[in-house]
Amino acid sequence: MTKIERKFLVDHWSDEKFKEKRKKATESRAHQKMPHYNETKSFACLRQEIVGKKKEGKCSRVNELVASHTRKSKKDEIKKLKKQRDKGLNDKTDEQIFQDVLAMIHMVLIEVKKKADQLVEKARKYAENARTEAEKAKKEVEAIRNDVDRKIEQNNAIWEMKFHQLMNFIK
Repeated sequence: MTKIERKFLVDHWSDEKFKEKRKKATESRAHQKMPHYNETKSFACLRQEIVGKKKEGKCSRVNELVASHTRKSKKDEIKKLKKQRDKGLNDKTDEQIFQDVLAMIHMVLIEVKKKADQLVEKARKYAENARTEAEKAKKEVEAIRNDVDRKIEQNNAIWEMKFHQLMNFIK
């Protein structure tokens, strides 16, 4: 990346319009019920990747969902379910596994939302405390400012009186 390109990007990312768009996009993504974790990779590319790994020539809905909507730790759980089915330990169809995966993801999202709500509430409390402290500090500053102004007025009155005395003495 050249210096010109870097400067362009920094200027672009620092622009208020871009910051507003980024904020809206972040808020929009936060409301997704099932966020995906395949970053910029399209679902078509993801399917091709799965087909290439499996060497079966097809990609089921379960495989696509697992690959795109779960983090690696959850993918291991899903692979375990499929292995159990392959060994005959459960008789779930792909659709049932798909529904189980959706339920699992939904439960994780509920947990994440609860934690996020707790953090938001904690942040609100901190913000309220900070506002209260700022108001106290503002009142203290105002009191000090008033005290300084009063002392300046007193000193000005004293100096004015002394100046008049001096002028009267000179006459």
